[in-house]
Parts: sequence; C-alpha cells; structure tokens
Amino acid sequence: MSTAPGQSLHRPQEQILCRLDELPEGRSKGFALNPEARYADILVVRTQTGVYAYRNRCPHTLAPMEWEPDQFLDFTGTVIQCGIHGALFRIEDGYCVSGPCARQSLQRIAVTVREGWLVALESLERIRD
Repeated sequence: MSTAPGQSLHRPQEQILCRLDELPEGRSKGFALNPEARYADILVVRTQTGVYAYRNRCPHTLAPMEWEPDQFLDFTGTVIQCGIHGALFRIEDGYCVSGPCARQSLQRIAVTVREGWLVALESLERIRD
C-alpha cells in the first residue's frame, strides 16, 4: 500500500506512534500525547507474534506502570509488570495473572502497521481520560 501525494498516512482519530523498526522484538515502549509528559499514555510491546498496545494504567491503582521510561516488561521480558506493586500481565491479552488486580485486564488499544509505521487506531486524547 502506498500513499498518494497529499494523502495522509492516518485518519484524524488515529495517531502515528513510531516506525515499526524503532520497536525491536521483545521490547516495550511508551507513547505520550504531550512530549513533556512524565509518563506514557499507552504502552506497546512487540513480540514474535505481534504488536500489543494498552492504556498505561494499572487496573488496581489506575497509576502509570512504567518503572523507567519505556520499561514495562519484567526481567524475563515475557510479561508486562506494574512498576508500583509488581502485578504481572500477559502480553497477548493484558490479563493479570499475579498481583492485587488478579483476573482483571489492561485496557487494550487497537494498533496496526501501515507502510512500516505503527498507528494507534484511536486518538491518544481519548486514551488519557
């Protein structure tokens, strides 16, 4: 798919996040609406099976989950970990498998890859609320 001259890569409600090759497999990255923000609005994880995005809010405390910028995975790189209390979430569906929010899930954000770009299919402004 190629973009015709003057045609946008994304629709108004969508948000271009980054080039897919800027997110290596097995890594996580946060994205914020405001570049000056201390915490990301969404977190994205790339695995062998796909790219997964979630609102950066623990269902237990509603607080941001990174323990350092772009650090959302545990030391094994196989689960998302809340930096506040250590809750563990499956990457593939955001389901909490351990911690005070067990059996709850992260809020999934739909993303797609378009012409090598990772695109959130909804506005980050809506995600922040």
